Formats: sequence, structure tokens, C-alpha cells
Amino acid sequence: MARHHKVVCSACRRRKSFSNEDSDAISLDARGGVSYHNPTSAIHEAPSEEPAANVSSTASPESNDVRRTLVANAATQKTLELTSLSLILPDTGIPHTLASALLRLHWCWLHPSFLFVYRPAFTRDMPRLLDEDRTGSYCSSTLLKVLCAHSCRFIRTPDLVWHPSDHHESFQKLSERLMSEAKVSLAMEALNAPSIPTIQALLQQSARDVACGRSSQAWLFSGMAFRMAIDLGVHVSTTKLQTYAKSLSPEDIEIRKRLFWSLYAWDKHISLYLGRMPNFTMGTETASLDFLDDFTETDLWEPFYGGDADADASHLPSYPPTPGHIMSCFTALCKLCKIIGSLMLDVYNPQKDSSASLKSSRLNAFSRLNTDLQTWWTTLPSFLRIPLDQLPSLSPPPHITSLNLMYYTTLILLHRPLVAGRRSCSSSPAVVQRSWKTCQTAMLGICSLLKMYVATFGIHHITYMNSYCTYTAATTVVYRLEACENMFQPSPEQGVAWEELKFLLDILQRTAIAMPGLNRSIEIIRTRINKILDRLATRQLQTLFPVPLPTDQGLGGAEVLERHDARDRPGLDPMANVPDKDLPSSTHGLPGAFEWDSWLPAFPGQDLSHGSGLGLMADVQDTLSPDAQYALMGSHLDSHVELNLFLPEWE
Repeated sequence: MARHHKVVCSACRRRKSFSNEDSDAISLDARGGVSYHNPTSAIHEAPSEEPAANVSSTASPESNDVRRTLVANAATQKTLELTSLSLILPDTGIPHTLASALLRLHWCWLHPSFLFVYRPAFTRDMPRLLDEDRTGSYCSSTLLKVLCAHSCRFIRTPDLVWHPSDHHESFQKLSERLMSEAKVSLAMEALNAPSIPTIQALLQQSARDVACGRSSQAWLFSGMAFRMAIDLGVHVSTTKLQTYAKSLSPEDIEIRKRLFWSLYAWDKHISLYLGRMPNFTMGTETASLDFLDDFTETDLWEPFYGGDADADASHLPSYPPTPGHIMSCFTALCKLCKIIGSLMLDVYNPQKDSSASLKSSRLNAFSRLNTDLQTWWTTLPSFLRIPLDQLPSLSPPPHITSLNLMYYTTLILLHRPLVAGRRSCSSSPAVVQRSWKTCQTAMLGICSLLKMYVATFGIHHITYMNSYCTYTAATTVVYRLEACENMFQPSPEQGVAWEELKFLLDILQRTAIAMPGLNRSIEIIRTRINKILDRLATRQLQTLFPVPLPTDQGLGGAEVLERHDARDRPGLDPMANVPDKDLPSSTHGLPGAFEWDSWLPAFPGQDLSHGSGLGLMADVQDTLSPDAQYALMGSHLDSHVELNLFLPEWE
């Protein structure tokens, strides 16, 4: 049976990736197990035995045999899943019908995004929950309960799958009980030796808590998962590891490889939403993205609505089974997360543009990331790329649509600092205009993809990160609306923008019922919209009642009229230091440099008051020196970063 071979890393974690090429860091413990200690460690001991020779590469005949074995096992375990589940249900307290539905919901809607759990091993080891000795098992009752509890949010008509009179508790009580029991088990397991099922349960619990608005708990659980993974040496190159750890089977290696990238991808997503520096950044230089078990690549995917099949899916179009391409999609997501990680570290770090070296660094980062993102998109397999000019009538599987949504979100996050930085306008106006056009195109792309997704699967199966993409698009629409504020008469562009915002807010508000963590994002947008409407109302009143304001007292009538005429004149461009003749006509559509507003926060889950002791630090951060601001923000990303750079024209 597979074992979780413990590999301990005593080196401190760094924000920058490090390489594991130095084989001197591997040592053998007293029982012959592999440990990971840098040579500076007092307990480092180089292995006395020679590493295994001729470790097979991914292209070798041996690897092809391993691939066939893993794929065959995955197919077998999928057919045995219901049987394995029925054996353990009396021990978990979850009725068979409900447990089966909840797991199917998980594999359908949640699992393909991050692949936290290796399904074949989880299924195979289910019966071992009844054994006293569960050493090396890839299934635990804690993990099972976390998976089921997270899937409960997809059950919108519980009476179809759950009868309180038969079970002496409501479905809501059941969901709360499962999660409560899982959290107690997680607390107990945290005191024991780390294991892969515990790491997987922590990741899944983190994902659930962030959706429920429990940001601190989500951050804590994810941090524990990262630490445990390092303790187990998940970040160590599997190629190097298997030269010494002969007890690791090909399945163990595959699971470690997948888990590493699951940790890496989730770290970027939760850091993105909460606006904090990514933590799990090591090992990417040597970690392989070549997964041997590609069973889910061609395995057919189809939506499963559980007990809501009649109530929720009756108005949805028929969806034919289609290849899931899960592994290709996950691989592409991991590559995109590399770009997102660099974006957070190199552009959204809390340091201000206070030095020439930092400006140069951010200039290089912007140019590099823009190129990397274009390369990522152009090299994306055609079955993963959704062309906006040829949208299919049915959405691809959700994980593929989510990948495209995250691409457009990353585009906005990359280019919005350049647009926001135009208030001081050292950048070329044409370059700024190009970035603004990119942001608007990406926003329209997100809207189109969401409309396609909702028309295919309904609104209740949108994930939390889909909602973050929705929020990011909404911030772009709000910025666009502010561009129209100086227009005396409503324009068609304004009407379109309000319709786009209405659609995006409708998604956020309806999905917030099951994911209350979105209420913060909604409130951020609501507050800004109130300001826009207040300013519009004030301007309308001033045009109707042009009475001199108190500050106008002492001026002559002609001077008062001239002041009011200048204040209400439409189309004034705030870029006073740029000659109007040098601007493209469409540049006037850019938002003005409002003294009281900036682009809405990039990271709606960010709370700068936590740990700072400053309360509403966001209101005073601009008055602080760059050094003081950086020290007080700590690991927080700059949610309002502005790039004021001299940029060449980019293609």
C-alpha cells in the first residue's frame, strides 16, 4: 500500500522560488527514510548510498507502462466508487443516497478546478476507514466530511434528497454538523504527523471558508496546508526524490506532483482575492507539469444537478457528454498562476514608486508579464480557448470556462495600474489608451462568457473564483461610468455600461445567497455607485438652480456665470499636462483623475485593519511615506497600485 514518505524542510520559506537541484540537501534518517535538510542544518546527513540509477523519464518505455497502469486503475476505481462508498457510510453517519449525490456534485463542479484530491486513490482507500490502521491511506473521514459539506451548497431543494422526519434534523443542521465535525477532526489531526489527506482537507476547508466570508479562517487553513506540505517535502522535485525514496510508488509520485500544483494554484487564488502576498512560491523551477494519469483528459464530462435535477435544470438546455480535458485545463491554469504570482509580487507589492530602480523594475515586470500573458493565450490548445467572436451555443465544461474567465481577469489586473496611473501622466497617452482598451475588451469578454455559462448551467453553479472575475469586470464598468460623468446628456455608452453593471451585480447578488463572502464585494461596488449617483444628482441640481455657492460670494455676476459654465462644461480632459491635439479621440473616454476616487480595490477580500492596529488604514495610506506604508501593510498587496511609467508602444 502507498505510504506518505515524510520529507522535512528546515530551510526558511522565501517569497522567491528556489531550486532543489542541490542533491546535498537530501539526507537519510535513522530508519532509512528520506529527509530534506539544507547543508546548514545540524541534523543534515548526506545519504551514504548511491542514488538509484537510470530513473525513468516521462518519455521512457517504463513511464509509458506506468501511464497505462495509472489510467487503467483510474477507470476501474471510478466504476467501484459507489460500492466503496456504501461500505463506509454507517461509520460516517451520512445516508447513502445523499453521500453519493454530494460526492458526485463535488467531482462535477468543484474538483476539476484545483484537483485537490486524487480521485482513484481516494476511492480505493475508502474501505480502509473501517480499519484501525490507516497508515498511508489517501482517504480519511475528515476529508470525506469536508468534501460533502462543501457540496451541500449545491443542494437548493433539500426535500428531494433529505427528509427531516426520517433523520431527526434538517438539511441545514446536517450540513452544519458535517462541517463542525470536520473542523474538530482537522484540529485533532493538526496535532498529529502531517498526511496528504489532512492537507487536502485543509485546502478544501479553506476554499469553503473563503466563500462563506470567513477570510481569517480560510487564510489559516491554507497556511497550515502549505506548512504541512513543506514538512512532507511535497515541494521537492519528484524526479530527485524517487532516486532515493524507493518506497514511493508511481502513484505516490503522481499524487505528490498533483498536490504540489494544487497548493501552488490555490495559493495564488486565495492571495488574489484577499489581497495578500502569495506564500507557496517555492519549487516551481523543478516541479514537473507532465502528469502520467491523463484518464480525465478524455473521460466524458456532463453536468450533475443532484436533487435539483427537476427544479433547477428543467429550463436548461440538454447537455451532451463531452471530453473533460481536465488535465490539460489544470496544466494551463498552473502556467497562468505562475504569471499571476509574478503579477502580485512584481506589480502589486505595497512599495511605492519612490525610486528609479523600482520604477524600472515595474516597467520590466509589466512588459515581461504582458508578453508572457500573450504567449500563454496564443499557445493555449484550441479546445481550451473560447473565441469571443465565435461563442459556442453551449458553454464548455465549467473548468474550461473558468480558465478563460481568469485569463481576462488577469488582463485587467495587469493593465489597470497603468490606466489608474494616468493622473500624473508620464506614460505615453497612446500606451495608456491601449491599456484602457484592453481592460474594456477583457471586461466584455467576462460578460460574454458569464452569459454563456449561465444560459448553459444556470447561476447556482458559479464558483467563488468565477465571482471574483465578475467583481473585477464590475470594477472596470464602474470606472467606465465615471468617464461619462462630465457628459451633460446621457449617451448610449452610458446605457450600455449600466446594463453591463446590472448583469454583473445580478450574478454577484444571486450567488451571494450560497456564498455570503461575496457580500463584501457587493458593498464595495454599492458604495462607489452611491457616490456616482450623488455627484450626478448634484450636477443636475446645479444646472437647474445655478445659484452662487458660498465660495462665489464677492464675485461679479459675469465671474459667477463663467465659473459655473466651466464647472458644468462637458468633455473636459483632466490630463492638463498633455496637449489635447496629441490625444486620440477615443482617449477622452478614459475616466478623469477624480481627486476623491480611484479604481475600485483589486482585492475585495482585503482587510488592512487586520494586524495593523490602524483601523481604517485604507483611508490614510496615501498620507504615509512609502517606507511607513510598506511596513504597515506588511504582506498585503497594494489594491490601488498605479504605474506611472515611460513605456514604449507595445503590440
